[in-house]
Amino acid sequence: MKTACCLALIALFVVLGSCKNQIKDWHATAPAGDAYTVVRHDSTTVLPNGRLLTPQGRVYMTAPHPFGLALSPDGKTWITSNSGVGPFSISIGENFNAPAMSVVQIPDADDEEEEDKEAEGEEEEEEENMSVFMGLAISSDGKVYVAGGQANRIYVYDIHTHRKLGEINCSLLAEGSDYRDGYIGEMAMTADGSRLFAVDQIGFRVVVVDTRSLKVVENIPTGRYPFDVALSPDEKSLYVANIGMYQYAYIKSLDKSRLRETAAKYPVFAHGSKEEREGIHSDSLEVSGLGDPNSTDAFSVWRLDISGPQTVVKAKIKTGILVGSDKDGIPAVGGSGPNSILATDKLVYVSNGSNDEISVIDPAVDSVVATIPLQLDPRLGTLKGVMPFGLALSPDQQRIFVAESGINAVAVIDVSSRRVLGHIPTAWFPSQVKVTPDGKQLIVSNAKGFGSGPNGGANYEAMQKGKQEDYIGVLMRGAVLIMDVPSDDKLAMLTQRVIDNNFKFTQEPTASSLWTAGGQPSPIQHVVFISKENRTYDDVFGQLTDGKGDATLARYGKDVSFANQKGDRRVDLATVMPNHLALAELFGISDNFYVDSDVSADGHVWLTNTYPTQWMETHHPAAYGGKRSQREESNAPGKFGMTGAAGAIFPESYNQHGSIWDHLFRNGKEFYNFGFGVEFDAGSFSDSTFKQGGVRYLVNYPLPGPLYDRTSRQFPTFNMAIPDQYRADVFIREVKEKYIDTGKPIPAMLTLQLLNDHGAGERPHAGFPFNESYMSDNDLALGRVIEFLSHTPAWKNMLIIVTEDDAQGGSDHVDAHRSVLMVISPYAKRNRVSHQHTSFGSIFKTCWQVLGVPSLNQYDFGANDLGDMLTEVPDYTPYNALPVDPRVFDPAKAMRVLRENFDWKAFRDSPVLDDPE
Repeated sequence: MKTACCLALIALFVVLGSCKNQIKDWHATAPAGDAYTVVRHDSTTVLPNGRLLTPQGRVYMTAPHPFGLALSPDGKTWITSNSGVGPFSISIGENFNAPAMSVVQIPDADDEEEEDKEAEGEEEEEEENMSVFMGLAISSDGKVYVAGGQANRIYVYDIHTHRKLGEINCSLLAEGSDYRDGYIGEMAMTADGSRLFAVDQIGFRVVVVDTRSLKVVENIPTGRYPFDVALSPDEKSLYVANIGMYQYAYIKSLDKSRLRETAAKYPVFAHGSKEEREGIHSDSLEVSGLGDPNSTDAFSVWRLDISGPQTVVKAKIKTGILVGSDKDGIPAVGGSGPNSILATDKLVYVSNGSNDEISVIDPAVDSVVATIPLQLDPRLGTLKGVMPFGLALSPDQQRIFVAESGINAVAVIDVSSRRVLGHIPTAWFPSQVKVTPDGKQLIVSNAKGFGSGPNGGANYEAMQKGKQEDYIGVLMRGAVLIMDVPSDDKLAMLTQRVIDNNFKFTQEPTASSLWTAGGQPSPIQHVVFISKENRTYDDVFGQLTDGKGDATLARYGKDVSFANQKGDRRVDLATVMPNHLALAELFGISDNFYVDSDVSADGHVWLTNTYPTQWMETHHPAAYGGKRSQREESNAPGKFGMTGAAGAIFPESYNQHGSIWDHLFRNGKEFYNFGFGVEFDAGSFSDSTFKQGGVRYLVNYPLPGPLYDRTSRQFPTFNMAIPDQYRADVFIREVKEKYIDTGKPIPAMLTLQLLNDHGAGERPHAGFPFNESYMSDNDLALGRVIEFLSHTPAWKNMLIIVTEDDAQGGSDHVDAHRSVLMVISPYAKRNRVSHQHTSFGSIFKTCWQVLGVPSLNQYDFGANDLGDMLTEVPDYTPYNALPVDPRVFDPAKAMRVLRENFDWKAFRDSPVLDDPE
């Protein structure tokens, strides 16, 4: 906790300007304070984002990411579908109120029954081709229907024997229809179990199945990326929630036999532009437009009449806030994100994940008649981040329960008054909620469970079949909570616990919000935000004696020895990343910083201060498990909506208030970008010759509007064939040409990616004989960039923040999310290791405060800032980069592959750019 001395220093940073979307004079910090992230199932868990978990009820662990949840009609058995990185997986909790209930996993990884070897081999091969994604249905006769995701199938199991009974093939190639590729998700079943309705997310359809014949009997077209489906109680209407914004396509002028010549060198248009809406038609480029983001195909609920022999679309209803409409003084950037539907006797309720609200639809008029806001605390104002997901109704239809993924809670809504009565604490990222038939209990599936915990170190144990599993996607097990429905008089206490778990409110300014006691302007006028790839704290800084590190895990530290994969080349006692270690000694780092992300896919979203939507959160675990891809020749209309490890934000992932680009733009702060947010993995390809830009673009994805004209066209985005030395060259050259040489001021924010600490295959011919070579390349590039910036006139007013997009590539003895955070500035405390709990939100909170910009969302508002690493007394001494060990990395050799020269002496002897006094 802060000492009196630290509290005195708090009054030394810039005062926030007026803010339309948070309550004036209220501030918040992370409840974790100085605590390190820790997993505790029986007490308080500290999450990587600085929030706490104190879940209500009994806890049962499942396989990773249980995004699907079903309750048997008799209310005795719950089942989750687990969309994690592993194989096909469902978890079953039978007789969950029995004293000794256990969770059954299918397939059972510990099943050692002797079976016929041939049959066993066939079963294993079949399971390798199976996948699961969200959708579940349980019939009254004990059959479990499981959505098969990209397998384009629905699997049938016996709820009692756990045996597979059959499967339903949803593939179809017929005149006018090509459904050979699909992605089967959420499902709904008639009360008698005779018909099953399942969404095909990329087929833009609902599949209708006759469960007696196990055949598809109808394919109903829907809007874009149908995400949920629900039956009306009378089973005459079917409701479909469409979570997508656009349908994407290849660039029309693309010639697949001449990709190098015909692919685009830069994303084809900006979001919100005329070109995005209408397309591009020129002699050299032909691109289809994406149309109206507020089309009824997008962010909508469709009502289908299923009472007759043929299904008829009766209504297309827009829910939530329209893209571009003004709400609380801020035009909406993203769509509403309708993700879950609850149909009652009279009304239909829809979760709008991006708007933090529930839309109430009256089927009699097929329109939204009311909105229920989900605000945890009025001191948050209109800042977003609740992320409503699954919905459930009490048997007496008096209460609605909402899984609030963003604040780890379940909201309780009174149906008659449409008022939120309170919130119940859960585990991490509740996704679905069910009510038992007697109305006495809630079953809540939590996609991220209690977090990952450590994935390395002497005390780490995570053994599966005798093999240590240290990958973050495997460690992030899900959790199911069984809790009694609280009485209304207990909700106030539970709500306060949810508030305390998420925010520590104060009327005192936080450590970066006042610069001097007299309220003088911040001396920081330029923030440089540098992102790297995939490293943990222990990877790089585990040897530092002032930090909480594990030296045995510091494989990129000092005096380490290693060999190549063949074992015929070895280096002993090398310092792999000397500039990182030198910068840590000269400036500030944190040993209690964590990435909010699990992998690169959500990491690159978080890096733009955009919290991932339900669309992103449900997709990326499947993608990293090899369960989110289609055939190249697929004709599925939604095949380009897949989100793999993209370094860009898809429009489906836009938050209501947008990203850092939108936020800076509307607050009058200029920026310029080198590499952030421009790499769309599904619609691009890379080559070692693409040093300008790094990739080529095949699909008509848009960039966020303000980003489009403020991004370097020369800087190479993610392409591991290009050394970070070249990225440093481009950055230095463009900053000099645009600002230093012209006398124009450097923008308020520069964003820069240095990507090669991601690591890749050994390429000795190109200067990368070891995996460690990529780390040294990254280290030298960072050192050169810091040297360049610290010798510019802008250094006197500069704050440089360095972090990683995720931590999945390394091991850490505290938590698999713990990563690198460096604060470099004349105003950085020297040789400082901060123990304050910080996260991505802390970075952005500090940026907004020193630049005089309001908070963007609940994550940056409620985080601890980086004031613990700053001082009011500047030291303008510039930094001089250190060379790397030539045994590990040869920058000249790496640059020769690109026909570029690297001359260390020339770089060091270049004229100094007006060193600060």
